[in-house]
Amino acid sequence: MDSVGRIIKGVLWAVVALILFLVVGGGLAWLRLHPSPPGLQVWTNGHILTMDAEGRQATALMIEDDRIIAVGSDEDVQRWLPDADVEIDLEGRTVVPGFIEAHGHFPGAGLPAVAADLNSPPIGLVKTIPDALAALKQVDTEQPGDGWLIGFGYDDTMLEEKRHFTRADLDSVSTTRPILAMHISAHMAVVNSLALRRFGITADTPDPPGGEIRKDPETREPTGLLLETASRPLQLEALNMPPLQQLAVVRLAVELYAAQGFTTVQNGLATLEQIKGMGGASKLGLIPQRLVVWPKDELGLEVAEGALDLGQHASDRVHIGAAKFVGDGSIQGYTGFLGEPYHQPGEHPAGYRGYPNIDAGTLNAQVKTIHCSGQQVAVHGNGDAAIDQFLDAWEAALEACPADDARPILVHAQMSRADQLERMKKLGVTPSFFSAHVYYWGDRHRDIFLGPERAAQISPAASAVALEIPFTTHLDTPIVPIDSMLQLWTPVARETSSGQSLGPDERVTVEQSLRAMTSDAAWQLRLEEQVGSIEPGKRADLVILSANPFDYDGDLRAIEIERTLVGGVTIYQKPD
Repeated sequence: MDSVGRIIKGVLWAVVALILFLVVGGGLAWLRLHPSPPGLQVWTNGHILTMDAEGRQATALMIEDDRIIAVGSDEDVQRWLPDADVEIDLEGRTVVPGFIEAHGHFPGAGLPAVAADLNSPPIGLVKTIPDALAALKQVDTEQPGDGWLIGFGYDDTMLEEKRHFTRADLDSVSTTRPILAMHISAHMAVVNSLALRRFGITADTPDPPGGEIRKDPETREPTGLLLETASRPLQLEALNMPPLQQLAVVRLAVELYAAQGFTTVQNGLATLEQIKGMGGASKLGLIPQRLVVWPKDELGLEVAEGALDLGQHASDRVHIGAAKFVGDGSIQGYTGFLGEPYHQPGEHPAGYRGYPNIDAGTLNAQVKTIHCSGQQVAVHGNGDAAIDQFLDAWEAALEACPADDARPILVHAQMSRADQLERMKKLGVTPSFFSAHVYYWGDRHRDIFLGPERAAQISPAASAVALEIPFTTHLDTPIVPIDSMLQLWTPVARETSSGQSLGPDERVTVEQSLRAMTSDAAWQLRLEEQVGSIEPGKRADLVILSANPFDYDGDLRAIEIERTLVGGVTIYQKPD
């Protein structure tokens, strides 16, 4: 799933923004994109869930410029009211820290602005291959030309035909422009004949390391399906969009995240072009949220070798974080690396377990290099065999370069076994669970990919709590839509999209789930001194909710985001 971070290429954002800046009037545009906080703000009569270490609650807070300066009772702030530039009566509404995206691929949420949405229910409307082809044809009509035509989010297990597209399917849409249809996992894609020819992929082309070119068993001709590393060069080129399309993607992503209460967003596998582009867009005010960037593995290694300095791209709003590696693929794409065979292997032979993206020896060497250079390490691991590889690599790196607070991150941690969690505790590894898998893929994990017993153990958050392992949750957007209340609800309910319970023993409390999106997320990303809780001295990144999730007796997903602030400035307000 994390390969999507390699394919949303942020080229020329800063240039485009500068052109627009000059066109719309220079100074006025700058003020509009860089609003100042309104001086002294006093908020009263609310339910303030501070998410500090003691779990304190309050009714009032005070903000000066972009920082929180007081949190307490209404009486505590009364003397400041005459001097307030802004006074807000919360009328009993709840305030929580701004949500932090522990792992995702910003600005991928904005892809619908330029590409065909091929998602099936419960995300989208595509149920058949003809539905998907019709969606591609519509975008082809709306955006004519000879450039790449892109679709995203198709799921072969949700289509009535129960298969991937073929090059012939996509050829029926167009033979005059290359087409790329990305799987919902983002670990594979289908392309048309023109795209195959452009990249010289034929019957004689060998599979690349860590990938597969799917071929017809009789003719040996490529079917159009490219898995893992085989798909990445095409995805990189396809998503290197024209500047105006890039801008449309960023604008939509910013709006979607703000409306869901996210004040810190993340690109979890960034190229150098993305880092430069997003840094420029942030400085120009096009991205009002704080941004965490994880450089992809090659960049982290260049930093470790002293050949690259990424610090020049950091700022007050842009944090350069962990170097990121991809250990395996996705379970729903049959490329996750499991310790035991898939429950139903599908097109694969009996005993099939998937495969790693990186061989164990290479991963060991690279994790050691990154850690010993002083950088934080993050590794994508879905299957338990891939998790074993990472834990082995991390243990060797820690032995070579001992450290007390390295905070290595295991991304997704989907199939973490009980013994692996105990090992994480011992080694100081912090997992980030893609808990929404329970909702979106839980039924299929149980019935197709993993079987009932293993499916019930995915994203074992309660087991992590029992071992006092700090963890976060995430949505891996654009793999699934950015939806803060669904993210909060899933680890608490452990309910699939069909309404069935899956692994109820791994449920956590609402407070534990909220911490995984706020204070614990800030800690995991090394931002705990700035954000993640409502405390004096921290940034005024805040969300006003329509109800208090701690005592809400309805479906948590029904709670609404009423207002989102970054540094005391409102970036979203629910329409009246």
